[in-house]
Amino acid sequence: MSPSVMFPSTFEDVAAAVRQAKSQGLDLTVRCGGYSTAINPSGLVVDLSRNLSSVTIDAENQLAYVQGGCRFSQVEREAIKFGFAVPAGTVSDVGVGGLTTGGGYGWLSGEHGLTLDSLVSATVVLANGDIVEASATEHPDLFWGIRGGGSNFGIVVEFVFKLHSQRSDVYTTTLTYAPSLLPIVIQQINRWTRKQAPNEAGRLIFSTDSQGKPAVVFIGFKNSDATEGEAAFKGFAELGPLENASGMIPYEKLNTMLDSYNVPGHRLHWGLHLERLDLKPFKKALEGFTNLLSEHPEAASSFVSFEFYHYDKIASVPTEATAFAHRAPVYNALVTTQWEKAAFTAVAQAATRELADTIAKAASTDLATNIGYTNYADGVAGQNKTDTYSKLAFGANYERMQEVKKMYDPESVFSKWFAIQPAA
Repeated sequence: MSPSVMFPSTFEDVAAAVRQAKSQGLDLTVRCGGYSTAINPSGLVVDLSRNLSSVTIDAENQLAYVQGGCRFSQVEREAIKFGFAVPAGTVSDVGVGGLTTGGGYGWLSGEHGLTLDSLVSATVVLANGDIVEASATEHPDLFWGIRGGGSNFGIVVEFVFKLHSQRSDVYTTTLTYAPSLLPIVIQQINRWTRKQAPNEAGRLIFSTDSQGKPAVVFIGFKNSDATEGEAAFKGFAELGPLENASGMIPYEKLNTMLDSYNVPGHRLHWGLHLERLDLKPFKKALEGFTNLLSEHPEAASSFVSFEFYHYDKIASVPTEATAFAHRAPVYNALVTTQWEKAAFTAVAQAATRELADTIAKAASTDLATNIGYTNYADGVAGQNKTDTYSKLAFGANYERMQEVKKMYDPESVFSKWFAIQPAA
């Protein structure tokens, strides 16, 4: 049975859909930007992406009004026209709703923190169909909850972001190395992160080259001119890369650099946190990725990646200030498996977890408790028969989230992503 799909044109349409789903006992799913979607085949899908996807820039007050169906590429294109940016993710087609309510790591995190840290207010459709404003002064508990609590408290139909001044072009470098150079690449990453500036970020990716063989790719970013950018990543260029694509690009193109890694079809993310940059987890990750390609050619477009952000700005916000619970300095690791045919899904899921588990064990941690960045936790985010994973996701903030859940969604209408059990 195919789900019923509604394309609301107004906030009131969304409210009506929520009331309809609740009164008819329908399973409710919301589609925002559409980067990642979980749909119950017998329920109601409220798709915001078609008609609720406008961006309005208030340059005078440095605010961006962004409807819930937008992708961040739209925000970036509009904001930079006025010399501004909102800290987004690292791919252009990521939806504003999921990224913001789940956290929001990205190239600008070192300077401006998580995406949710730039959220000023939001318009939210609640489980009873009410439409409310959430901010530091209006429904502050709800505002606290949607900054890290995902879709658990309602449907955000509009976000208001603080805008940050942004130069029109930025420096990037993409360096491809032979897998045998991994040890010296990791050594250089350690040297670089020890003196990393807030306006620098990096990503290490294990993927395939044009011949389908494993490759090690480092992508560096500096929010600066070419002279400063080249100086920051000089050590990487001197390691003898097979390919070196470096230079200035328009800011709005920054989040398109990783788009080629995300291909149409089925996709599963499985993340974890690394506390140190020891060689062993990276070595095991590359070995495991190579084995994945050898054993499962269907997953040839898959990749493993590691993120490196300057953490001071992120960690400067107290853990209890928002629902987002993991602000201690860590490195995000991510296994992304991609495939075309649905028949391969069960095998892909098992292989993804196995590779993530291999990395976790090499880092002397346990995948059962180390679920990583919540927006990368596809493998466990929907396992909601108990609140075991929700407690891991929200840590010390979970009890307050239960209280907020009781206030705004006591019947658990919204329960797709790290579902929260309402307080008794």
